[in-house]
Amino acid sequence: MDKLIRVSIEEDIFPEYRETPIGLLLEYHNLHRSFDSYSKAKLLIGMCMDNRKYLRIPDNFAYIIRSGGGNLRYSEFKIS
Repeated sequence: MDKLIRVSIEEDIFPEYRETPIGLLLEYHNLHRSFDSYSKAKLLIGMCMDNRKYLRIPDNFAYIIRSGGGNLRYSEFKIS
């Protein structure tokens, strides 16, 4: 895919991602879905260490690993 797709309504989420952790991430962050309660993480998210970057997700929904530029290359074994 060579372009980003705006997610502003639930129907913008590709059908194969709806009702999955990825679909929930998009709903929480983009569509302001009300937070559910989680006792364990559903996703592992790699993102930039810049603390100005923020995801709107509930507590315990995801593990977030922050690194320079979100680059996790050559860290696969450590992450697993």
